[in-house]
Amino acid sequence: MTHGLHREGTIDSLEGDYALYVYPARGINIPDSSLKVLHLLKLLYLTGPANISTTPFRRNLYSGVSQKEVLDNIIDGSQVHCLFKSKEKLKQALARIKEADEGMSIVVVGLIDQVRQIAAELGLNPHTINLSLGIHGTTRRLPPPEIRQFTTMCGHAMVSMGLVYDVIRKVKKSKVTAWEGSLILTAPCTCGIYNPYRSEKLLLEMAPLYTVNRW
Repeated sequence: MTHGLHREGTIDSLEGDYALYVYPARGINIPDSSLKVLHLLKLLYLTGPANISTTPFRRNLYSGVSQKEVLDNIIDGSQVHCLFKSKEKLKQALARIKEADEGMSIVVVGLIDQVRQIAAELGLNPHTINLSLGIHGTTRRLPPPEIRQFTTMCGHAMVSMGLVYDVIRKVKKSKVTAWEGSLILTAPCTCGIYNPYRSEKLLLEMAPLYTVNRW
């Protein structure tokens, strides 16, 4: 699963940004998977994700949905997408998943060196490793790298460049706080891997530098 693979930013910024997915496998273990996925989802909530969403519910942690509603909507074939803001939290989550041994496919997205170190410490041997090869094509049509730090946190491109510009302007003019602006950016990401904590830090860094001539 690669929809979270192309997150951009500095190493320091990405050290606080780890996505984790729980997937039943089509044709293998989707039947009767609901209780297993539910168990793992409860363990993820226990660990304290920075964001989370499930299918078919598709509402993230900041959409006003309660934890009970999410848990009550798990069915056979449901997937879990979540985000942790530190490698320590990711390690705790993986340790709990390993101990539960529910047989679900687990995908982790993050800095490869950090993820491999955590896997080694937990005695996990990754089945497959995917690496982003960067951006190809008409790159001049893309937003600048500093804006892509925000937009690439939503793997389905639901956080638009225009929305990022608008939120930066609002934070710059003190119309919203950096956290409030970050939640505005989090809202469109129904898959639940947009990181509002990282986004808040980026807004605090970038808003004072914002100029109309630059963006």
